[in-house]
Amino acid sequence: MTRTPAPLKFTLISTLYVSQAIPLGFFIVAVPAILRSQGLSLEGVGLLSAIAFPWLIKFLWAPLVDRFGSERRGHFRSWILPLQTLSVLTVVGISLLDLSSQFLPLVLAGAAFMLLAATQDVATDGLSVRILRHDERGPGNGIQVGGYYLGQIVGGGLMLIAFHRFGWTAAVLAMAAFLALPL
Repeated sequence: MTRTPAPLKFTLISTLYVSQAIPLGFFIVAVPAILRSQGLSLEGVGLLSAIAFPWLIKFLWAPLVDRFGSERRGHFRSWILPLQTLSVLTVVGISLLDLSSQFLPLVLAGAAFMLLAATQDVATDGLSVRILRHDERGPGNGIQVGGYYLGQIVGGGLMLIAFHRFGWTAAVLAMAAFLALPL
């Protein structure tokens, strides 16, 4: 049996953590700022943060992710690839929304996006534990956290800049393209 080199494992892990943290940065940083600039009340902005709730309760379905999966395709891979694909499709749908008149659809799509990302996080955590040797777990955890923060920066700050320069649809489609990279 050949061992996968640590740099390859670390690249995979960092890419996955970046991509699943993008929704959090997007909906916790970029979207509230964009909507506030368009006149949404502070109450509305505050309520928007509730869509991150799936991250808080993901432990409820984590046992299902650990238990069910295709061993033929790779247990955690059989979760990660469909979840990442659905995330990309959800973001494409979000790009079509009119921010000035479709707040509720934005919230619902955002909640779906967060649910997908939180579930992918469970699968990525499981994959990380499975593929990293004991001596690789410390650096792997550092890469996980770094990837998470990079995803927050991309989803939050870079999306605000892209929105300002290119508008909603182009910025969100660029985010969808970025999310598709790990596929």
